[in-house]
Amino acid sequence: MKLFSLVGASGVLLCNLAVARADTPATPETTTTVEPSGAATTPSGVEAPPPATVDTGTPATAPPVTQTQTAPASPNPPDVPAVPNPPASTTEDMALPAPPNGQATAPVGEPLNPVVTPAPVVQPLPPEPEVYQTNPGIMTKVGVAMLLGGGFQQLTNSRLRDMTGDGGYWDARIVGGTREFIGFEAAYVGGARGITSLGFSDNSRLLNNGLEGDLRVNIPIPRGYSLVEPFGFIGVGWQHYQITGNGNPITADLQSSDNVLTMPYGGGLEFSYHNFMADARFTYRQTYYNNLTSTIGGNLNTWNVGGQIGFEY
Repeated sequence: MKLFSLVGASGVLLCNLAVARADTPATPETTTTVEPSGAATTPSGVEAPPPATVDTGTPATAPPVTQTQTAPASPNPPDVPAVPNPPASTTEDMALPAPPNGQATAPVGEPLNPVVTPAPVVQPLPPEPEVYQTNPGIMTKVGVAMLLGGGFQQLTNSRLRDMTGDGGYWDARIVGGTREFIGFEAAYVGGARGITSLGFSDNSRLLNNGLEGDLRVNIPIPRGYSLVEPFGFIGVGWQHYQITGNGNPITADLQSSDNVLTMPYGGGLEFSYHNFMADARFTYRQTYYNNLTSTIGGNLNTWNVGGQIGFEY
């Protein structure tokens, strides 16, 4: 009997649930709780089914049953209006309003008081110094020249000077190091003068020929294609003296020939333009081992003033 009462109550409960589901709209979730006394609790808004008639016998105690039902999704969901996107902002929209009292405003994204770095002051370059070109005609860096010249020559011994009078000289010279502070010279030097004395004819001559080498100290001052150079020198050499046209050497006051050691020294000024070169110089020539004047005494020292011209390579 209890079993039939329980089955009947369950059937009535299921029928009521089916009727309620068909009559009411779907809800997200409906929970039905069966109380132990056998009465069913329905959610609000749903008409409760009529109570079931059960046997008054000893009721059976049943555990509460909780059922969860999920409502199906609506087949036609309501249309949701689309929200329009906001218009893109422009620079004009972002421009700030003009401030009062004519104050300047900074562009968007920049500070109101930007730090301005002053541009560096560029000083003008000084004028370039004048650059002198190297003489293109010079083949060697040190400078080598060949010169020919001559000038006036005079003996320093007064007695010989009275016998011979004035004389002249000629020379041919190779100069090395004209563009350097230290240079050298190698030269052939000759001279001649007339002589009048006891035992000599009217056409007698005192001739000298020799070789010498000099060490030079230069001060080269180049300017473009030109060169101005003061210089000094000292050297050593050899000279052969000979008297020509002597009528009677036995009665003459001088020997007919002699070889002497010489030491020339002096200074001058040299000038060149392109390959042309010229100089002017003064030379004092000291002599040693004088035998030509052994009879009357004295020496053959001379001083010369002259110049030379030639080419520089």
